[in-house]
Amino acid sequence: MDSVKYVIPIVAIIFGTAMPIVFAALVLWYQLRKTQRIHDLALRLAERGQPVPAELFTGSRGPYSDLRRGLVLIGLGIGLSICLAQIEVPWAFGLIPLFMGIGYLLVWKLESGTAGGA
Repeated sequence: MDSVKYVIPIVAIIFGTAMPIVFAALVLWYQLRKTQRIHDLALRLAERGQPVPAELFTGSRGPYSDLRRGLVLIGLGIGLSICLAQIEVPWAFGLIPLFMGIGYLLVWKLESGTAGGA
């Protein structure tokens, strides 16, 4: 009966460790399957003598930009800092996403050509 009290912590540790691994494996499997389907389609098009569009391999980038990523990370950093300060733990961990967001905003500004003399 004494060993039964250790079952729940052991199972929790195993599942807590295995879930990120399983999630990463599923994401990688999905990406591999998607790439295989694209290559199969290109092969079928080439066998029929039809042109293979270049967009098939480049993919479409979503509407996400460095501006959006930067603003989201800045909001996350500020919110995380406030939350951590309220529960009286080191709030400085919220500075990590905050400064990452500032970096994304800087990249967005530099690439958009609106910065300084660019």
